[in-house]
Amino acid sequence: MKNIHGLIKIAMKKNLTIKETFDLAFKHHKKNDFKIAENLYKDILKLKPNHFDTIYLLGSLSIQTKDFSRAKQLLQKAIEINSNHADAHNNLGIAFGELREREKAIKCFENVIRIQPKNATAFNNLGTEYKNLKRFKEAVNFYQKAIDIKPNYAIVFRNLGLVFEALGELQKAKGYYEKAINAQPDDAESYNNLGVVFNEMGELQK
Repeated sequence: MKNIHGLIKIAMKKNLTIKETFDLAFKHHKKNDFKIAENLYKDILKLKPNHFDTIYLLGSLSIQTKDFSRAKQLLQKAIEINSNHADAHNNLGIAFGELREREKAIKCFENVIRIQPKNATAFNNLGTEYKNLKRFKEAVNFYQKAIDIKPNYAIVFRNLGLVFEALGELQKAKGYYEKAINAQPDDAESYNNLGVVFNEMGELQK
């Protein structure tokens, strides 16, 4: 804690410009020094309450620290300032999803696609929200669109495996987990999920 306050005091003593303070905050943010970055971002907002980049990044940082309610508030404000920022809509959708506000999350990801029609991440996120709503047919459709854009997208293969496992279609689930592992050989979650499917299929040795 002493180091955090020390850095902020140094910044204030040096009379850093907003840009210099922002650059310092972003540097610490990238290094996962979240508390230092947060305090520097807050210092900027005291001087310039509508500084878009700061509001957006502080909202994104709040997702990383799992403060989803604050993330929602900040990212909504960011979008009020710049309604065409795809990443702000995407991160707001993530926050809504974590808060189980599914329909609002879906709307955010649809906004991303309106701005960036070839955004594979947004299609994957849409698929996940529909999967969480147990609307599996729609989930598969959005996951497939993500793969059409990004053919070797490991997390989407894994998500498709989860959908087909939930539907009891174990052969399809197995195939998608294997595709996920081929695309990303260090994907521990897919190995685990594949093991669960083999167990459900009675192939205990595998």
